[in-house]
Amino acid sequence: MDQAYAISQVGNIKVLRVHSLLSEFTNREILNLAQDCIDQGFTKFVVNLDGMPYTNSVGLNFLISLQARCQDQQGAVVVSQVSDKIIQLLEITKLQPLFTITQSEEEALTLINEL
Repeated sequence: MDQAYAISQVGNIKVLRVHSLLSEFTNREILNLAQDCIDQGFTKFVVNLDGMPYTNSVGLNFLISLQARCQDQQGAVVVSQVSDKIIQLLEITKLQPLFTITQSEEEALTLINEL
């Protein structure tokens, strides 16, 4: 994978496809990009983790930070295509209730419009 992430837009929703959340430097870069989007009025994000088999505390911190930034602006984050290992990590750390998780990006896009 050449790039750790890609961002696109569907209507008023930013879709963030993340392939790795293991680097604090890259996560700061993604958060800065997300903050720029939030500053432009985009407060709904779908984070697609397809192709990302696992993460660590750095990745969890990224997800928590993005969620907090969006909620501060009355926005929302929906996470899609989460691997079993990441779901297990969210359960172990008791963080799973913080996130709305869907099986597919399409499901996430539908759900975020209802939030």
